[in-house]
Amino acid sequence: MKHLLLTASLAIGNSLFVHSQSISKQDDTTNIQMPKVYLQYFANGTPFDRSVFRLANKPVDEDLMREAGRRVEEFQELWDKEGPDYFNTVFSEINLPFPYKEIHGAFTVSGVPSTNTPLIINVVPFLSLAKKPFPIAVFSEIVFHELLHVYLRGITDRSTFRKKYMNESLTTRNHLHLMALEKFVLLKLGKTDLLKWLDNDYRKGDLPPDYRKAWEIVNDKEGYEVFIEELKWLVSERKQ
Repeated sequence: MKHLLLTASLAIGNSLFVHSQSISKQDDTTNIQMPKVYLQYFANGTPFDRSVFRLANKPVDEDLMREAGRRVEEFQELWDKEGPDYFNTVFSEINLPFPYKEIHGAFTVSGVPSTNTPLIINVVPFLSLAKKPFPIAVFSEIVFHELLHVYLRGITDRSTFRKKYMNESLTTRNHLHLMALEKFVLLKLGKTDLLKWLDNDYRKGDLPPDYRKAWEIVNDKEGYEVFIEELKWLVSERKQ
C-alpha cells in the first residue's frame, strides 16, 4: 500500500496535497493561532483517485467521486466549526504552536486510507453509498487525528514511554501520545459518545492490530494522563 500511495502521489504532483508554510517559534503561547486547513476535491474526482483505481486494477467509481465533489463545502464547514475546539483544547494544555500557518489536504474515495503526509482524508465512510457508514461527528475527529501526527512530529523522540515500549511496532509507538491527546480532548469537550465510538473502533474495528495495542496501553495499562503530563514536560524541555 505504501508503494501504491507513493506512486499515485508522484503521478499528480504536489500542488493538490500538502503545501504548508512554516511559522516562526512563538514564545507567547497565549496567542497560539489555529492553522487554516483547506480540504479539496474536484467535482468529477481527482487525478490521484483515478490513478489509484487504475494502479489497483479496479474500475473508477464515478458515483463516489461525484458525491465527494458535491460535499466538499459541507465537510469543510464541519471542520471549520469543530476543528478549532479540538486544537484550542490541545494548545491550552500543551502550550505548543502548530508548526504551520496553513495546511492543504485532499479527499479520496479510493482504497487509500487517511494519512497525514500528504494530508489525505478518505471520506467514503461518510458518503451515502458507504457500506460501513460512520457517524458524521467522526469526520472532524479523523482530520484531528491526522493533524496530530503533524503536530507531534519530533516532540516525543525523547519520551520514556517510547523507550519503555521499544519492542512494539513503530505504528504503536507513534500513536501513544496521540491517542492520549484524543481521549483528553474528547473528555474535555464532553464528546463522550464520540469517545465510545472511538474506543470501539480502536479495539474492534478494521484497523491494524498496532492501533488496538496503542489504545490498550494508553487506556488499560498506563492511563492517558501520564502521556499528557510527559508531553507537557517534553515541550517545556524543548523550549529551554
